[in-house]
Amino acid sequence: MKGVSLQGYNSKYVTMLVKGELKAGDLVAMGGNNTVEKAVNKRFVGVAHAIRDGYALVQTGGFAVLGYSGNAPAVGFAKMQADANADAVLNEGGGEVLVTEVDTVNKSVGILF
Repeated sequence: MKGVSLQGYNSKYVTMLVKGELKAGDLVAMGGNNTVEKAVNKRFVGVAHAIRDGYALVQTGGFAVLGYSGNAPAVGFAKMQADANADAVLNEGGGEVLVTEVDTVNKSVGILF
């Protein structure tokens, strides 16, 4: 939506160690002490923004645009987790997020978490 920006709202970032293969944009889950791994079929704790020298900058709160699979979420509160490809998917076992925008053509969803 032109003129509307949620970027920067309540943004939170941490630096953690990386376990396994991880790239910027992947949803991540805890993989050990102060360590994240690609979230696969589980609740995610954040989004990897940069990976370097075995460390990841992880967004743990604020506004993010994610790819989704399965049914398109509706605007409003939804429970989402990562699927087998680390895309967001509706799931009652997931964490609650506020869906602010849905793009069904590009299969992306804007969330506040």
